[in-house]
Amino acid sequence: MKKIILSVLVASVTLIAADSATVYKPGLLLPANGEAIYKKQCASCHGEKGEKIAFEGSIAIAGMDKVKHAKELKDYRYGSINKYGYGAQMKGKLVDLSWDEIDAVAEYVHGLK
Repeated sequence: MKKIILSVLVASVTLIAADSATVYKPGLLLPANGEAIYKKQCASCHGEKGEKIAFEGSIAIAGMDKVKHAKELKDYRYGSINKYGYGAQMKGKLVDLSWDEIDAVAEYVHGLK
């Protein structure tokens, strides 16, 4: 009986680990994965390579300075800026991300030169 329970437990843990390796979800205390977060949260507006002009009057974000970009994203998350009138939309995308996750996204975007 103990062997059966142990086998089921090991199988369950293996399936959970395999599933979490392929899907990134904010707040799960996984190492921040800027690329996965960007593709899930940002690419639809900013493009796969950060090349799209997301909002009228804005610029493409590829290659942005990572420190400046991280601060701006944190300000959007906090709700203290509303550039181009999309503050609420940006906040909605960032609200579940930790500071480490936001820093990872800024690092990833910086590398999209």
